[in-house]
Amino acid sequence: MAMSLPQGQCPVQCQLCEGDPKVKWKCLDCDLLMCSKCKDKVHSKFKSEKDHRIIYIKDVGQQSKSVDQQDKEVTGRSEAGVGSSPTNVKLINIKEYKTIDIQSLAVSLDGSLWIGNGDEEEGFHPFTSHTALQNIKLVGDKLKIISGFNLLIWDVAVTPNNDILLATGEQRLKQIKAGSNKVSDSVYFVELSYIKSVHATKDGLVIVGGDNVVVVMDTDGKHLASTLNDNIFVTDPNPRVVVLGKENAISNYTGHPSINRHSAFDPRSVITTPMDNVIVADYSSHTLHILDNTGHLLTTYNTKDIGIEYPRPLAITMEGPFAVLYIGCRNTGSCEDSSDTGQLYKRNIMGC
Repeated sequence: MAMSLPQGQCPVQCQLCEGDPKVKWKCLDCDLLMCSKCKDKVHSKFKSEKDHRIIYIKDVGQQSKSVDQQDKEVTGRSEAGVGSSPTNVKLINIKEYKTIDIQSLAVSLDGSLWIGNGDEEEGFHPFTSHTALQNIKLVGDKLKIISGFNLLIWDVAVTPNNDILLATGEQRLKQIKAGSNKVSDSVYFVELSYIKSVHATKDGLVIVGGDNVVVVMDTDGKHLASTLNDNIFVTDPNPRVVVLGKENAISNYTGHPSINRHSAFDPRSVITTPMDNVIVADYSSHTLHILDNTGHLLTTYNTKDIGIEYPRPLAITMEGPFAVLYIGCRNTGSCEDSSDTGQLYKRNIMGC
């Protein structure tokens, strides 16, 4: 028998550890409810934490109008090019893992991750038999390698059947069938271009990108034309993000005029959120650009503020009711670093 609690009696959990119901604090800047442990151990690690206003939970309703007005002024402020009602994006519950220099990233249906290292631009880095492509599992604070493959990888995608599709810079995609540990040729082939990016939709369509070409294929590898109802977002070396509709380009996004004034727009990855928005990883400016599904900017998020520099591949998945964002970076966060090691960050993402 289902039971509902009277209104006003619902227990509230800490929004950082998501377990402790003894919420005692609220950060007015993060809009987060916290237990005492997370306030001291987690929130205190936020780089700008010293400037945040944290109050005792029982005092929430006693805030003065001046504080409320100040909140409105802060949340309503917009930079040039950002809408007047920006999305309130939060990244919380950070976990960090040392791994290979990640250049491609995808999440399997079983929750494991596929990470790839090595492409034509950055150079192939198969310095051991397990580094060029890895299937990994995150167990607590540890990273466990399930399997490794020594081949060049441009991009990775997971199909609705949990098959792994690999763009290796050839005209045909490679694949690893679900439950298999063998790399084989797939049915996905493009005659006039080398495939450098791949995406699998929830309906089973496969979208591949190469030199100035984007091709949509069905599960048999047949090329389709004007059959998509959804827009396709493509990063372009120009640099820009191009939004493709059924028949032509709908819009171009070339970065934020203020954020990219000194650091040129450098999009490295594009993903869709559960709210049907789009996140673009801007490598050089340590920024996530959040766009709507037509390519218009909603807001931006500076990852350097939470200790994540030079974001490259992104992946997003759902864990229960929570959206989880994975961000791959180099080890030191420096584009001058020649190290073959990298960082993988896992964070709950809210507001987009």
